[in-house]
Amino acid sequence: MLTLSQREIDRASVFRYVRDKTITARHGAELLGVTARHFRRAYRSWEREGDQALAHGLRGQPSNHAKPSEFKAWALEKAREPLFSDFGPTLLAEHPSAHPQAPGEVKASTLRLWMMEAGLWEARRRKARHRKARPRRAAFGELIQWDSSDHAWFEDRAPGRLVLIKLHDDATNRLQMARFVPVDDGPANRQIVIDYLLRHGRPVAFYTDKAGHFGQWTRSVSKAPLEEREAKRTRSIIRRALSELNVELIQAHSPQAKGRIERDFRTDQDRLVKEMRLLDISTLEEGNRYLEEVHIDYWNDHFAVQPAVARNAHRRLPKKADLEALFAETLTRTVNNDFTIRYDNRKWQIPKGQARGILPGHKVTVEIRLDGTVHFRFNKRYLELEVIEILKRSGPRHTTASKTRKPPVQKKGPRPQPIPPRPGPDHPWRKHNLLVANPRAIARYRSRQAASQPAPSSP
Repeated sequence: MLTLSQREIDRASVFRYVRDKTITARHGAELLGVTARHFRRAYRSWEREGDQALAHGLRGQPSNHAKPSEFKAWALEKAREPLFSDFGPTLLAEHPSAHPQAPGEVKASTLRLWMMEAGLWEARRRKARHRKARPRRAAFGELIQWDSSDHAWFEDRAPGRLVLIKLHDDATNRLQMARFVPVDDGPANRQIVIDYLLRHGRPVAFYTDKAGHFGQWTRSVSKAPLEEREAKRTRSIIRRALSELNVELIQAHSPQAKGRIERDFRTDQDRLVKEMRLLDISTLEEGNRYLEEVHIDYWNDHFAVQPAVARNAHRRLPKKADLEALFAETLTRTVNNDFTIRYDNRKWQIPKGQARGILPGHKVTVEIRLDGTVHFRFNKRYLELEVIEILKRSGPRHTTASKTRKPPVQKKGPRPQPIPPRPGPDHPWRKHNLLVANPRAIARYRSRQAASQPAPSSP
């Protein structure tokens, strides 16, 4: 039985586009990120062998160039020595190779991977590159720009400000989806991307900013200067779900990098605000209805452009894809000895009929979906748990009584002066302290010491 990954299935779809002469081989190579020569070689293999050619022939087998495990252990032991603690992989690769006890020669790239796996080395951040004008993508659906704008969209007809979330196609400048939300947070963005995927399918990539719900770049706490610390990207719920669907999430490093959608928002803050003013739109429901029924078609009629390639790059969703589960917030809980887990200050029992394959110490995933429902999952199997006990909260519980406590009443009159405490007669400070700052006592003490000593004997 042939098992293919989602990436390999998507590669087969590109080969079919080339076979049907929908796109050229050079354009297919650009979509897959390979050279034209490699694409033609892989395409000919696919024509001869079918989908079997999509899987690598050495899948599941060790590499022919793999180093022995003893050599890897020896090299990592060298890297942990205090003498080589501050050596980089390139410099360290020269020393074990020249050592007379080295089992063999190792390249710097191999040693770098070993040290990164062992936690002995972290890739350093490269300097920022010069930006230049980026041409539009060739086909519809290859890149969807996704951004939000906080603005007084209803002016003074409604209190506060709202957020407009928009998804634009980069190749055609078509407005795919728009929605007003009260707050630009994770649930709102997860819901709109679910609706987009159900309506249009999977694009090749999304282009967003560095908001927290898309994933941030963090730096570890250290005494080193900020510019010397390596930045690491957090794995957000949206990035995790899109990765499962084989959709790339690209995060812009600056607003100028996604300048097209930024300029589109500037147009909306002029035209859209005035159009809603004329229709006296003042509620969230009326605004979203206007976007769906009028504004999206108006934008596409006035500002959409023709793509370089007349093709829809959106792909169908997998049949077994559960978007509500993919975009759910997940927590992990440990199974206790009595086959219970604790969640939401409650103890949940795993029934005997559903405990197949579950042992104490295993992890159960808690899915908190956008509709508010909670689901429990072990690996890929969902469980139906029941609450058997409501636990009491531990620690102090804040009440409203503390917030309404009256201030203490201030007594009238002068405030009495505090009297400093005096040590008692038996206090250690009063003992063995007679010589301090008392010259007469010091003289008497020295005379008694001289009289108590015996006189020196004559020779």
